[in-house]
Amino acid sequence: MTAIACLKIFVGEELRFADSETMATLVGKVAGAYLETEWVWPRRYGLVAPYSFVLADPRATRLDAQELQRLARDLQFKMFGDKGAGDVALLMFEGDQTDVMRFASTSGDVLKALLAGEDDGQFAGRVCKITPDSVTSIAPPGGPVTGAPPAEELAAIEPEPPLGGIGDLLDVSGPNTGWWGIYYLTKERFVGSGVDWRKAWDDVGFGAIEDADVAARDQACLDAALEQLSPPRPGYIFLPFCFSSLIKPSVRESYRAHIEKFPRALRPRMAASVYDVPREPSYGAIGQIRNFLSPYFSLIDLHVKDPGFRIESLPAGAVHSVTLVLEGIDERARLAAITRFLKDPAMYRAKRVWQGVAMVNSLKELDLCRRLKAPFLSGPMIAPLANAPTGEVACPALNLPYRNWVDAA
Repeated sequence: MTAIACLKIFVGEELRFADSETMATLVGKVAGAYLETEWVWPRRYGLVAPYSFVLADPRATRLDAQELQRLARDLQFKMFGDKGAGDVALLMFEGDQTDVMRFASTSGDVLKALLAGEDDGQFAGRVCKITPDSVTSIAPPGGPVTGAPPAEELAAIEPEPPLGGIGDLLDVSGPNTGWWGIYYLTKERFVGSGVDWRKAWDDVGFGAIEDADVAARDQACLDAALEQLSPPRPGYIFLPFCFSSLIKPSVRESYRAHIEKFPRALRPRMAASVYDVPREPSYGAIGQIRNFLSPYFSLIDLHVKDPGFRIESLPAGAVHSVTLVLEGIDERARLAAITRFLKDPAMYRAKRVWQGVAMVNSLKELDLCRRLKAPFLSGPMIAPLANAPTGEVACPALNLPYRNWVDAA
C-alpha cells in the first residue's frame, strides 16, 4: 500500500515553467523546505527535475490534494507576496511508478491542457489542479481531492520501519541491486562493472534519503556483489560509497566489516565509487576517504554531479578518476554538462586523474562523449542494468548499447 505522485509546480503570470535557472532554483528551495518540514517520515519525497517533485506515502492508497494546497499558498506568499503579480498552480498526478516518472518529463503542451482542465487520457491515473484558492479534480472530472485513508486515520497508523529510503517504498519485482558495465572508449571494450541500488537507476535523483539509509543501502550492494563474485569474473569491480557517510567516522566504520569479507586476492581488481561528492571537497575529507579505502581498493573514483568540479583543488594522485553523473531530463542541459566537464582534459591529466561520464542515456550524449574523447562511459545507452557483472567484453562503439551479456544474465 503505497501512494505515489508527481507534483508539477507552475509559476508566473502565464503559469508556465520559467526559463530562468534562478527561478527553478528558488522554486526548488521553497518547495523543498516546505516538504522537509511537512512531508515527514515515513513519507518520502525527491526533486526529479526542475519544478517537479515525486511524493510517496507507504501508508496511503491516495494522497490528499487538499493538504498540498498549503504548499501552493506558501509558494505564492514567499515568491510574490500578498499582492504580487505572479501566480502559482500545482498539478498532482497520482498513478503507478512508471506513469509517475513519465509524467515528470511530460511536454509543456500536455501540461497546459491539463491546467486548462482538458484531459486527453494519455495518463492512466488521477490528476488534481491545486492553487492557493481551490483544489479540483481534472481526471477523473469531479473525482476525489481528499486522501485515503483520511488524514486523521493516517496519523494514527503505526508505520512499518523503513527499509532503505524512498527507493524501497516504490516496490518493484526483481533484485534490489544491479550491475552497470564500464566501457573504455579508447579500446572499445568493457573493462569491468559496478554494483548499484537498482532503483537509483530507475528514479535518478529521487533523493531525500537519510545517512543511515544510504549506508545500509551501500552495504547491501557490497554484500550482493560478494555473492556474485563466485566464481570470479575478469575486470574491475566498482563498489558504491556515499561521500557524506565516509566523512563521518561512526558511519564510515560501519562499512569495514562488509569490505573485509572480500578475499584479499580480489583487491587488485576492486575499485571504490564515491558518489555525491561536492563541487570542491576539502583536502581533509579526501584524505580521510583515501586513508580508509586505500588498504582495500586499487582504484578510487569520485562521482560528481557538478560539471564544474574543482579538479584544480584536488591533490595530484589523490584519486584515480572523476566521473560526471548526468541528471535531469533537459537534453540541452545534459549535453552542456558533458561539454563543460570534458573541456579541459589537460587539467585532469596534470592531476593524474581519468575522466568518465555516467548515466549516458541517449545517442546524442554518446556521440558527444565520443567527439570529446571521454575515456570511460556507463549508463543505459552503454549497457542496461543487469543482474550480473559484465566482466571484460570487447564491443565496437557503434554496437552500443551492448545487450548480449544482459540477456545472458
